[in-house]
Amino acid sequence: MMNLQLDQIFFREIDSVLAKARLDAEMERLIRLSLNADSPTGELFRWAHLTRMSCECAGGDPEDALPGAIGMEFFALALDIFDDVQDQDNENMPWRQLPDAQAINLAICLLMLSDEAISAIPDNRLFREVAATLHRTGICASNGQFREFIYDDRQQVSFEQYFEMAGQKAGSLTACACKIGAILGGAEEPVIHGLEQFGINLGILNQIRNDLNDFLDFFRKSDFVNNKKTLPYVYLLNTLKAEAAERFKELTQGHGEGAYGFGDREREYVRQLAAEEGVAPYCTVMFEIYCQKAREILEGIPVPEKNKENMKELVGESV
Repeated sequence: MMNLQLDQIFFREIDSVLAKARLDAEMERLIRLSLNADSPTGELFRWAHLTRMSCECAGGDPEDALPGAIGMEFFALALDIFDDVQDQDNENMPWRQLPDAQAINLAICLLMLSDEAISAIPDNRLFREVAATLHRTGICASNGQFREFIYDDRQQVSFEQYFEMAGQKAGSLTACACKIGAILGGAEEPVIHGLEQFGINLGILNQIRNDLNDFLDFFRKSDFVNNKKTLPYVYLLNTLKAEAAERFKELTQGHGEGAYGFGDREREYVRQLAAEEGVAPYCTVMFEIYCQKAREILEGIPVPEKNKENMKELVGESV
């Protein structure tokens, strides 16, 4: 089935959930506007598609994955909104045009809509498994976010700490979609576990790509001036020596109020430093390592090879 046809099905299912919810017209408009707003490629419903692909990979009927796919779409959007409000970035997103209190209210509503969507799962045991997966993911991602804020105030963060945090935040979300798809596909435990592990690595490699792309995007993202311990930042923290380390430390201290005191000269210095110290090559190598891990996990999942084709394509792109 073509993605366009699937997108129409996803729209229909979202219409059904929202009709039952009977929300204020403005709130419903904002939810519809926010869904897919942050898609970098213009691709619609990437979380729903990932859930559906995992279901197909496990040998299930994609129709059975629909409630989980829509629940995942609402759930991931809620977490994105919380994240952006806390980080005070991605100013061009619809939810960032709202006062923070209203954006938080929107995110809470989306969490409830996620639960509402999965309540359409007819099998009670599968419903409980999917609900538990979503709730555990929320706990894990919240813990990762909590850790990220602690790291913001630290002068030193290790590579190990970064990758553990990335696994808890980005990794847990993609793992959640893959696991829900496998559960609703009627998979046995080894297949569910394999697809969940694949999802963790897929999330981390996507996080590495985002970190590298966002690192020098000083105007759209506030990662650098807010001391966000992204992979390029952690790499520089752990590799710079002597004067360069001191200069980097000066640049990354005392910018908690945003980009005040961080002008064109400073931005150019960081760009040059990143180029000289090999930030992009390092991130590219780590990206490839996690791609390879994901491929190996997929290889070991006991389902027919033809079922894995769509999942393989997810790790075939470059950083």
